[in-house]
Amino acid sequence: MPIETLFPLAIYYEDLADAPKHQQKLLAAVLQLERDGAERRNYPEMAWTGDLHGVEQIHTNPDFGWIVEQIERHTAIYLLELGVDLSKVDLYIQRAWPIVSRTEQEIGSHCHNTAHISAVYYIKVPAEGTYDPGRLVFFDDARVNEVSPGLGSENTDIIAEDSYFNQLQAAYVPIEGRLVLFPAKQRHAVTMNETEDLRVSLSFDIVLTANRSASGAYEFLTPPPGQWQKFKSSPSGIDRSNLTLD
Repeated sequence: MPIETLFPLAIYYEDLADAPKHQQKLLAAVLQLERDGAERRNYPEMAWTGDLHGVEQIHTNPDFGWIVEQIERHTAIYLLELGVDLSKVDLYIQRAWPIVSRTEQEIGSHCHNTAHISAVYYIKVPAEGTYDPGRLVFFDDARVNEVSPGLGSENTDIIAEDSYFNQLQAAYVPIEGRLVLFPAKQRHAVTMNETEDLRVSLSFDIVLTANRSASGAYEFLTPPPGQWQKFKSSPSGIDRSNLTLD
């Protein structure tokens, strides 16, 4: 009596062959960006993330040119594996930022709803040992096999045995030089860095739009940005006191 597993979450990863040659340059660039934006805007127990500190456009910085090339290449491969016709879409890096995680720092559960694909590249990871350097955790919010709502909740003891059919999350151990891509809508987090060393990574948000040849043919694909028209008047200039509701 076989049980088939359908609707898998597709997580792409690749260990980049040239990573060691670029590690020190990338690491130095990230740590300099962190120093330049010294004012901390989040809690001390949270990792330093560039997007919260005015550093979210590193893809325009020549110091990150090599990894941007890798992002572009492997995103295309990922989409081809998912069956996407690349002749009908344009791809954009929307945002990109560094992350520095020190001892006992983590990143809470979140998703990237303004993007379509998210990517993580690990520049520096603490040596493997008995302590967790901070794992990338994906959460299963769909719970497609939870036949009775709440059956798998953490505050119950109904599930007698953990298996692939009832798991609520999956964790990836970070590996230096590894690139990981996944759907941006997928809720994820990074567990606490329990080591004494730095964990340094880069995050990228990638957006798909229709290209010019496919523009208007698909409601679910955003038209090319070149066809957008910005408001001629500034919305902030509207006087709310003069508005009337019909």
